Amino acid sequence: MNQPTSSSQPLTLRFAHNVIEHLGLKLYQNKPTNVLAELVSNSWDASASQVFIQLENSDAGSPTAISVFDDGRGMSKADLVNNYLVVGQPKPRPPTADDRNNDRYPMGRKGIGKLAPFGIARIVHVITIQNDIAMWLRFDYDAMLAAENLDASATAIYAPDVLADEIPVDQLSADEPSGMQGVIDKFRSAISLSKSGTLIYATALTLRKQISTVQLRESLGRRFTVTLARPDFKVHVNGGALAETDVFPEWELRIPEQGISEHTLNTPMGPRLVKFWVGFVKSAAWSQEEAGVGVYAHGKIAQDRPFFFGVKGREIFSRYMYAVVEADWIDELQQDTISTDRTSVNWEDSDLQTLHTWGAQSVVAWINAYEQKRKETSRLEDITLVEGFLDKTPDIKLRPTDKSHLVELISDVTPRLGKDQDAKIRLIEAAAKAWVHEPARKLIKELWTQVTTFEPSAFVSSVNRLSDELVPESLSLAVAFSLRVFALTQLHGHILKGQETQLQKLIESFPWILNTRYERYVYRKALASIVKDEATLIDKRNPFPAIPADRTMPDFVFFGSPEDREILIVELKGPADTAQHEEYQQLHSYVLYLSSRFPSSNVSGLLVSGDHAPYLMRNRSEAIDFAKWSDVLLHSRRGHMDLLTALLVGTDPFGDDARIQQVCELGGQAVRDFLTQMSAREPQLRDLVNRLRAVPGSPAPDNDGA
Repeated sequence: MNQPTSSSQPLTLRFAHNVIEHLGLKLYQNKPTNVLAELVSNSWDASASQVFIQLENSDAGSPTAISVFDDGRGMSKADLVNNYLVVGQPKPRPPTADDRNNDRYPMGRKGIGKLAPFGIARIVHVITIQNDIAMWLRFDYDAMLAAENLDASATAIYAPDVLADEIPVDQLSADEPSGMQGVIDKFRSAISLSKSGTLIYATALTLRKQISTVQLRESLGRRFTVTLARPDFKVHVNGGALAETDVFPEWELRIPEQGISEHTLNTPMGPRLVKFWVGFVKSAAWSQEEAGVGVYAHGKIAQDRPFFFGVKGREIFSRYMYAVVEADWIDELQQDTISTDRTSVNWEDSDLQTLHTWGAQSVVAWINAYEQKRKETSRLEDITLVEGFLDKTPDIKLRPTDKSHLVELISDVTPRLGKDQDAKIRLIEAAAKAWVHEPARKLIKELWTQVTTFEPSAFVSSVNRLSDELVPESLSLAVAFSLRVFALTQLHGHILKGQETQLQKLIESFPWILNTRYERYVYRKALASIVKDEATLIDKRNPFPAIPADRTMPDFVFFGSPEDREILIVELKGPADTAQHEEYQQLHSYVLYLSSRFPSSNVSGLLVSGDHAPYLMRNRSEAIDFAKWSDVLLHSRRGHMDLLTALLVGTDPFGDDARIQQVCELGGQAVRDFLTQMSAREPQLRDLVNRLRAVPGSPAPDNDGA
């Protein structure tokens, strides 16, 4: 198909040293969506009404070729020589609005978009047709670089292969590459009415990853406003026309509700028009990279997202924002303020300060409107979440008025959590559990004042503090106080009597007695069964050492954290016993065995006894800790005394309060004795203790001693 040229002017590409590499490969390297955006903008400038993009992949899924063709005005041989084949030739631009005659204002400005395909391809075919006369040029990137390097001091000249030179369009046929004939046929069909157009076919791609059609549709829709807003410019990707449903998600709030708003700025150059609309997405699955403001000039992106006109500190809401700002005039300034790859604007330019200030003020106003919308929506969501949590938690009963107060309380915070449903549920769980105990509400409200002023990053620690400081263990003072003090009292009695079996049952029910860090551990009978079954197998060697006959057999309790990420084995010896090597060896063997059975869990051991042999303390494993019963009791009672004092003093209860009486009756006389002991240390509790009614069946306390 090579034919002699019909003009004395050669078809050569003229360019400065290194320009192909820097403005082609390095500017667009492995950025297929940016490359295709440049080609689409060229189609716009060529007055095309239809643009077709086709992605070709191998059987293995890797990209092999990309074609973009349109029904624009195409190029004659003279156009190729004088414009297209001159790198950096700026496109003519109408000087004033009156001179445009309602024609399209060109998106291209710098004359280098023709180099974009070389960022992803080594071979680029250009077939351009004007009035049914075709020109076909083939560009080889490696040959272009070779021509560029021949003389570093001079303008480089590269002559592309001329595969068709001013021939009728019906004579176009492809000898190579093999897949190009089908593309040519589609191209001819697309321009059957216009008789003009251009096809760019890029092959020998440097891409390794398949281009997602869905992501490409979305990207093109967001890089241009004209792809969706103009009936005279349609973009097709792999056979389907680009539609708004391909580009935008469902909006929770849109400003304005439909269409686009306009605003006139008083700039140093005089009045300048800005058009805009903004949407806030409903879905939480929204990448922050997609959020923010896109600034467009003549239908093409000039400032890419994420961008917020410098507004910071409102990320919990701004991350759901998608705004479009059209300011055509920023591409009409005498100075060039838009970056070459059209991803950023020079906001330091004095002519753009008014636009930047308006943008920052608008972003704040848009976010404030969304925040108010979220408050209204969140209240309805909070009601549903509270009802759902209470339905799943039958132990917590709230009256309708309590539910209303609880919703009102958490609604002050939940809008600031955005669309994080898990965080909201954790918040509701902590608040609902705390709410069931009336005397603690004063502390809850005091702490809540702090929570509502915290930044979102402090949310988790705030909820944890709510749980830790107000009502540890199920956040119910009645249950926590009565059961824990009762357990501590039983523990004291068992230690005095040396009743080892009861100690095991007690620790199984109340692991927090050993240490507050075991609050979240739960007794795992299944783990005990696994160890027992392994020890009784007769067809293999028992991996656990035997306890000598002269030693008492220790009790073992097995605990696990949620999902058994942490496994704790507690070995219990009597308060009068001193742990020796045999007990340590037995516990160590259990730790090793369960570590092999549960390799993804952190398995540790705790040896509790009256005392421990000194040599054990010097040579113990990091996976095994030691505790003495005397220390366990002392630390546990001390911790709960401090907790109880803080709760009762902070809530300022009355001695005849029915709830305090109920707590004492649940815990028995030991609870009243405990309060009496604390009142000696805390005078504010003395009046409370003096007014407590005696627990039925118990002797009256000696108030004089209080």
